Amino acid sequence: MANLVFELEKKTARSEALPGVQRTISRMQQVLEEAGLLILNPLGEAFSDTRTDVEATLVGALHDKLTITEVLKPIVYMSQEGKNTLVQRGVVLAG
Repeated sequence: MANLVFELEKKTARSEALPGVQRTISRMQQVLEEAGLLILNPLGEAFSDTRTDVEATLVGALHDKLTITEVLKPIVYMSQEGKNTLVQRGVVLAG
């Protein structure tokens, strides 16, 4: 469910979706958060091979300062009793 909501959010961000659709997506995100899921989009963040919260495919020329250029699946944590547990590693492209 978290992946579907993330994908819908990405698709509607690229186009001018109807306000009703954007409200529905926001509500779905709120329901997931209330259930204890934290969905993170690491787009634009620095990438290094020591990151354990993402699986990356490196694209383009390799250099010292890699950044996440595309997010295929978000990072998902479950928050319980004040602790965040990694539920899903993000799948990203970095270059």
